Amino acid sequence: MLSCMVNKQIKRNKIVMEILTQRNQYTNSKQSIYLGTMDQANARWAFNASKWTPTFEQIMAASSYIQPEEKQRISKYVFQDDAKSSLIGRLMLRKFVHTTTLLEYQNISFGRDGRGKPYLIGTGDITVNFNVSHQGDYVVLGGSEGKNIGIDLMKIEPPANKNIPEFFRIMRRQFSDHEWKTIYSYFKESEQIACFYRMWCLKESYVKNIGLGITVALNEISFNVKSELKVGEITMDTKLYVRNCLKENWFFEETFIDDKHAVAVSYEDDNGQRNPLTYKFLSYDDLVKEAKPLVAPDAEFANNFVQKKVKPQ
Repeated sequence: MLSCMVNKQIKRNKIVMEILTQRNQYTNSKQSIYLGTMDQANARWAFNASKWTPTFEQIMAASSYIQPEEKQRISKYVFQDDAKSSLIGRLMLRKFVHTTTLLEYQNISFGRDGRGKPYLIGTGDITVNFNVSHQGDYVVLGGSEGKNIGIDLMKIEPPANKNIPEFFRIMRRQFSDHEWKTIYSYFKESEQIACFYRMWCLKESYVKNIGLGITVALNEISFNVKSELKVGEITMDTKLYVRNCLKENWFFEETFIDDKHAVAVSYEDDNGQRNPLTYKFLSYDDLVKEAKPLVAPDAEFANNFVQKKVKPQ
């Protein structure tokens, strides 16, 4: 048993030395700041967190790729599911900014505004925008060059501990009369709840974009959906009305990531609708391919992470 413990410690020390060596190789690299191509700046990424079982070595390395305050925030999660989604979201943001702006990975720094939304620190006139959402099995990122962007993800499932009619009664004030008419146009409750979450996803993508958070009167934000969502196909014919006025310059990309997860992206563009972007599904190796350490690896963080329990189903 003592031999086993010694071998584990040697292995962990080796991991630490490899990461620190990598860090030292890049610490004095010259920082270049400019945007990559438009295709790089406009991104739609998805990661299936439910299919990733993190190893100690992966979390050990990842602990050196994120800022200390981000690591502290992740450590507070009780369940590993939530910690995984939060960690993946941070790694997604860093990868997107690095590949889009060509900023050195270890020189990227994020702050958070009063609503908790991350933003880049000390990058001058770089005009790149990003937003992350996670729920259920997935984490998604939307990225945009120049324009604000909002993204939201919803898992389509019955409400916990409530029947659907009671749930709808509680949520009555959050939707416009037109939206409720659309929801109730479906006969089956499973179809009604799917439409409900689609509407909610649209609302969240919009308020996240404009920065109002959940405090905005959501029943004054009304969506007119036309096409049904399909897995892998982008729908862009949904219209937004605010206080009964059509917002002609607002556009929404909607799809099903799979048959249980709806996602919506919002953006405003006076030049008209852009070509829709399909989602690129990333693996953990994809996320950390260009990663460079910011800080020393944290064995305590990694141990705590891998020992967290999975959320009860």
